[in-house]
Amino acid sequence: MGAQVSIGDFAVMTSFSRNALRHYHEIGILEPTLVDAHTGYRFYDTNQVDHAHIIRRFRSLNMSIPDIKALLSAEDAGARTEILTSHLEQMEVQLQYTRDTVGALRELLSPVRAPAEIELRLEPALAVWSIGTTLEVAEIDSWFAGTVRKLRDAVAAATTMDSEVVPGGLYDRALFLESWGEATLFVAAPHSADPPDGVRAQLLPQAHFAVLTHSGGHEGIDRSYATLGTYTNEQLVSGPGPIREHYLGGTPSEPTAFTATEICWPIFSTTPTPD
Repeated sequence: MGAQVSIGDFAVMTSFSRNALRHYHEIGILEPTLVDAHTGYRFYDTNQVDHAHIIRRFRSLNMSIPDIKALLSAEDAGARTEILTSHLEQMEVQLQYTRDTVGALRELLSPVRAPAEIELRLEPALAVWSIGTTLEVAEIDSWFAGTVRKLRDAVAAATTMDSEVVPGGLYDRALFLESWGEATLFVAAPHSADPPDGVRAQLLPQAHFAVLTHSGGHEGIDRSYATLGTYTNEQLVSGPGPIREHYLGGTPSEPTAFTATEICWPIFSTTPTPD
């Protein structure tokens, strides 16, 4: 045992406030060696200083109290390693998010991208297999990945030929306005085949679009949407209907690793449509 010290001295030695030490006592991760029954004063042992510094270091790394408690109580080295590894992975994700945010802010301050090329396109009517749902914006990513794979598998099971699969998406404007709305993913329908359960056959009507090709998947796509929407409303006449996207470059092994995303904004055309 070391020397017994008051909570005041222990606070100075550990850089923990009185309130913090009381809280850690209550939750059982740093308990005093003695609590005076008459005064309620807490006393600590100098041997607890290193333990306190370990807790403070972990808190400075934003480790949660439950994780710290589990780490300090774990007797197995493997369990401690698993907790630390999990926390490091969370920190790496947060670090990447911070880097991406800093990059996006720098781009807003000093845009360096070349002016976007926007194409006016008439998309012909297209027979597709599709899967649609109504969801919240926060649910799109998980729904998207699973649905792309399901559509790819459906096409692969219906044809014996290796053909490029280019998924597309239709997004109701309520998704942008209300954060809740209809989303549909589709692929070109294989010839002479019926869709499997859970997939429907659908005919997309021909439509005119202003099209901007965004590099990659959805990372940073908000800026491309802003560019396309600005151009469409300043130079053209924005049309009704869902926003359409085409996803290029995915493979069977990495179906959502897109090299480019075409954003298709509906427009009214001043050119007569041929019969």
